[in-house]
Amino acid sequence: MTSAWNWIGIIAWIVVLVLFVWVFHNIRVRRIKMIVERKHTFEWPSLFITIGELIVSLGLVAGMFFVTFNHRVSLAKNDVSVSYDYEPLVMQVGSNGSTYVAVDRGSANKPVHIYNYWVKGAKYTVSSNKATVVTNLNQVKVADAGIPWQQHALLKQDKQHEKAYVAKMTATYKPSFWNGLGVHVGHQAMTRWLIRVPAQSFINTTDLQAE
Repeated sequence: MTSAWNWIGIIAWIVVLVLFVWVFHNIRVRRIKMIVERKHTFEWPSLFITIGELIVSLGLVAGMFFVTFNHRVSLAKNDVSVSYDYEPLVMQVGSNGSTYVAVDRGSANKPVHIYNYWVKGAKYTVSSNKATVVTNLNQVKVADAGIPWQQHALLKQDKQHEKAYVAKMTATYKPSFWNGLGVHVGHQAMTRWLIRVPAQSFINTTDLQAE
């Protein structure tokens, strides 16, 4: 269900689009009057009005596009709420040894690594541009700079799950005027995974080594 805050953006879009259509209609009507009533094919005042209307209407449309489709979330600001989920990894035993994470190559069009991990018997897959694999919590501040991982919570998970777990951070847009204007309230702004393993030997990189 759409948050009531998002009606700010929905109504704004309706107003801007109606104004955009009205501008072109007004330009056409004004030109017809100029030709029919005043027998002119060109008038400087009419041109200036047309340019002004186009600048304002196109500017409003561009502004709404930017707010709605090009809005960049900032975790440092107070426009999102952040939640965390933690789940223990399930070890996989195979011919390549015991592993928690298997790394696959990306495609030629998407040169990223693919991380495969197992939680409660189910396999999950996430790309390396949304996840980080670490073998030491000291790596988190460097590898995931800007992501507000809670160090005390990670240390607690280290003790509970023997340094083998996946942490998921979800940022959701809060109710506010600007988030409502962009029709973002209640939607996910960012999702990030942190995959913690005890040592490098628990990461299966066979597919990468075959390159």
